[in-house]
Amino acid sequence: MSEIELKFVTGEDAHHAFSQSILPLFEKHSINIKSHKEMRLENDYYDTDKLDFQQRKMGFRVRGNDGQYEQTLKTNGVVSGGLHQRSEFNVPLDNATPDLQLFDASVWPQDWDVADKNMSLSKQFSTHFTRHAYVVDVGSSTVEIVLDCGEACTDKASSPINEIELELMSGDINSLFTLASLINDNMPVRLSDVSKAAQGYQLLHGFNAKVRHLPDFLALEDTTTTEDAFCFAVQMALAHWQHHEHVYCESGSIKMLAEVEKSIRLLLQSVSLYLLMLQCPELLSLHKKLVAHAQKWSWQDDLQSLRYLLSKKSMFNKTLSKQPAIVSYLQGRQAGLLHAHEPKKLLFDNDATDIKVHAIKLIQNKPWQNMATGFDHPVLDHAKGWLSQGWQTVQQSMPLNKTMGPANYTAVEILLRQTLWSGFLLGDLFVEERGNFRAPWLDLLTGIDELNALLMLKQSIDESDVELNDELRKWTSEKLATLIRVMERTRKVAMQREIYW
Repeated sequence: MSEIELKFVTGEDAHHAFSQSILPLFEKHSINIKSHKEMRLENDYYDTDKLDFQQRKMGFRVRGNDGQYEQTLKTNGVVSGGLHQRSEFNVPLDNATPDLQLFDASVWPQDWDVADKNMSLSKQFSTHFTRHAYVVDVGSSTVEIVLDCGEACTDKASSPINEIELELMSGDINSLFTLASLINDNMPVRLSDVSKAAQGYQLLHGFNAKVRHLPDFLALEDTTTTEDAFCFAVQMALAHWQHHEHVYCESGSIKMLAEVEKSIRLLLQSVSLYLLMLQCPELLSLHKKLVAHAQKWSWQDDLQSLRYLLSKKSMFNKTLSKQPAIVSYLQGRQAGLLHAHEPKKLLFDNDATDIKVHAIKLIQNKPWQNMATGFDHPVLDHAKGWLSQGWQTVQQSMPLNKTMGPANYTAVEILLRQTLWSGFLLGDLFVEERGNFRAPWLDLLTGIDELNALLMLKQSIDESDVELNDELRKWTSEKLATLIRVMERTRKVAMQREIYW
């Protein structure tokens, strides 16, 4: 059977918060509770010696509940921004021993040797939690609201489970969004695309706190419609956002915060780029929300400059390692930013979750189809004009006959990033020379990151009460001058490149 669901995580006891903040509102919003049951679920997840299930992004478990046992197979399925659509197959068991051969043969991949996999099964981890399941009527739709509170565990480690899942049982998918908005408006939650199986595997193998890089370009084809190109962009931005906020919550790595901000900027640029073509009030509303929310992340520029200055891999390390006083000042400034803006709270921010739910609802309902034209035409029809308009603005902002200094480059940074994002969103339509054209512009953007870090260092030297010798001031000024010379040469190369569209 196929299931369609939205999943939230919360930093508190999910059922207690739900009972206190959401249940009392049901009557006011004409939500009728048809049934409620509580159960204690003990789940053991199995895999083969070669971890075949994990590699195929499938989950296989045996669940025990009050002496009754059931085995479940969940296929990889599709996650669209945060809306999960996947197949699930269940078979009752006489006891807690798994048997893959009890499933219908049609559920397995074609090259799957069921008998061989069955012989090499072993328990990998467990999840134990209390489940409260409410079946509710929302208008003419029926939705199951599941609240799971407990833990995932291996022999050596554990992590908490506090989830709220909304599964559409029958009716209109918009009933999920109605409930999602009600929950988000009244308790701190964030959307999650991490399954309990994935959580268990993270415990089993250790958490991988690495950045998941975006591709060079959003994958498009000549025949991709304007509507589909926009939906692909939104799905990629949301997936990048959710992945890196999850990694930050698990690891505390501030590199992940830069990726979250990048996701927000990518989503904002996607909406901005397609807004005129896919005109509808819902898209305009999302644009306004994104503009406001992006401002909440503007402090990230300073945080990432500080991270760059303090990194042992940066060009600053050799010099700054000899200056413990200024390093201490920079570390204090970094800690101050994190304390002031409380990133974990920001990730559970009502506006952030509202934007994600709004975006998912938008690409599900496609409201522009009722009022716009051309949404089903190839995006290639518009791409050249959009790219040309962006680059004309960039070139006008940094003409070749003008000498640019640090203030000039910081002034054009946002415009350059937006234009390069447009190239990311559309560049796959033009294979020839696209990389050659973008390379010096991307180098220029890297130069701006280094420039921001040097300006941060210069400002910190001037503002700190630490007694510093003049050598550090001199070194910083020389680095700034050298960097600007390199950037000016790069800019001249970039301005003379032939466009690829």
